[in-house]
Amino acid sequence: MSAVNVRYGLYPSDRLMVTAGKKKKKATVVKEYPFHILLDWGKYKSSVNKIDVYTGDVKLARI
Repeated sequence: MSAVNVRYGLYPSDRLMVTAGKKKKKATVVKEYPFHILLDWGKYKSSVNKIDVYTGDVKLARI
């Protein structure tokens, strides 16, 4: 089992603050997959790779 393939305990409708560099955005969790997290940003949906969270490029915080 790799360090990336872990569950973060995120459930649908959990609200997150996603920080990438100096940009901060609020998102809602749609579904958590083994290697990425599908997020709803309002007008569109996209995924955040867990490897980016693991390396520190993207930070997640519950709000």
